[in-house]
Amino acid sequence: MTMNQHPLPGAHPRTVVVIGAGFSGTLTAVNILREAKGGEFEVVLIEQRPRAGRGLAYRIWDDSMLLNVVAGNMSALAEQPDHFVEFCQDIDPALHAGSFVPRRIFGDYLEHLLQHAKHASRVPFSRIQGEAVRLAPQDGPKRLRVTLADGQQLDADEVVLALGHLGAQKLHFADALRGSSRYVANPWDYAAMDHIPAGKPVVVLGTGHTAIDAVFRLTSRDDARKIFLISRRGLLPKGHRTVPHPPHTAGFPAYLEHLRPTAFAHLRAIRREVKRRLQAGGNWRDVINELRPHTPEIWRRLRTTERRRLLSRVGPWWDIHRHRLAPTAYRRLRGMQQTGQAEVVAGRVLRLEETGDSVHVTVRQRADASERVLEAAAVVNCTGPDYDIDRLSQPTLVARLRDEGYLRADPLHIGIEVDEQYHPVGADGRKMPGVHYVGPMLRALYWEAIAVPELRRHTLALARHLLAPRKA
Repeated sequence: MTMNQHPLPGAHPRTVVVIGAGFSGTLTAVNILREAKGGEFEVVLIEQRPRAGRGLAYRIWDDSMLLNVVAGNMSALAEQPDHFVEFCQDIDPALHAGSFVPRRIFGDYLEHLLQHAKHASRVPFSRIQGEAVRLAPQDGPKRLRVTLADGQQLDADEVVLALGHLGAQKLHFADALRGSSRYVANPWDYAAMDHIPAGKPVVVLGTGHTAIDAVFRLTSRDDARKIFLISRRGLLPKGHRTVPHPPHTAGFPAYLEHLRPTAFAHLRAIRREVKRRLQAGGNWRDVINELRPHTPEIWRRLRTTERRRLLSRVGPWWDIHRHRLAPTAYRRLRGMQQTGQAEVVAGRVLRLEETGDSVHVTVRQRADASERVLEAAAVVNCTGPDYDIDRLSQPTLVARLRDEGYLRADPLHIGIEVDEQYHPVGADGRKMPGVHYVGPMLRALYWEAIAVPELRRHTLALARHLLAPRKA
């Protein structure tokens, strides 16, 4: 443990332990350091990896992997919208608010932000490299105890669970390849992808951003390699404009007021607005961008049955329009499609069979229900993170808190149940005092909670909640 500063003599600071140092955990710590008064608090940040700020998206060292959002929308500090742009311009003055920069640079930015906050703050700060495996209430001055895998224990007044994405989805039809080097179960394991033999096609399961990352990695190592991308609908992300415009800020859209609280009523209204904008010479992207701050309100209006319908029937199309690719990435992917190097197959995988030095992938195609067999050197699971904590055995901390009744999945199994003060809600409404959650599993309450603009707002709100005077 390396301490930035020590508590003032005789002081008994409230200890905040943040578990996880990806975007959400790092920024929660930064916000506390920036806003807390010295001597009243101390912050401990726990992370398994040696570096903070390097979540799944930002631990990539390949500079061909770009952010999917322009630099002008990526400030970690909501009150300083140009903060990240200024950081980029210190690296290269040619970069500007409309630039799509490498993800590595954003990871560098988060590391820099934490270091600066640490040195500028009077709040004692510690970093521990390790895995938290248990969290339990206790009697005494500090109401919580965190136990690490190596046996070390820390006592805390408040604990923030900021564990990010908890793992890739497990595919039952892939059990036949369990343990085989020809199946990459973790889509972020680029070392495993790099060991796939060259010269043969690879099947990528999924057509979202994780799958596109895998396509680029696989073809960077073997630029003639054929890639099959398989998903049930065969939908690919749309691309950003080459000259993006900042979203227009306004109140809740008038065209969504007074609608029936159904998924399809909202979909029809949005389509009408897109059509109106196009006829007026506008762009559909502006409609989607302007909706972004209001998606939690749309979600709040829908009952569970309508939320389920939104996710299953509308969600795939919303995702490809809402979560777009950087222009250069989009053109690269389209070029690969046009040459036939990348082929999208819409359908359902029936089985995987390892035969000698190949894998046979049998797909029932969506268009005509016919079966097609693809031969590949390997299969990569890029179906995305698993948000259902009822299926998880790792990380150990989450599984234990679930089994002890302190965490529970939401009714749709897309996140963790939390209240509006970020307290996880467990079995029978149970809450462990002093425990909080921030990260992508907030989608259960807010629907959209995985991108920087949303998470920077949540981390700041949580930090201010933690810093508020405790009620007697």
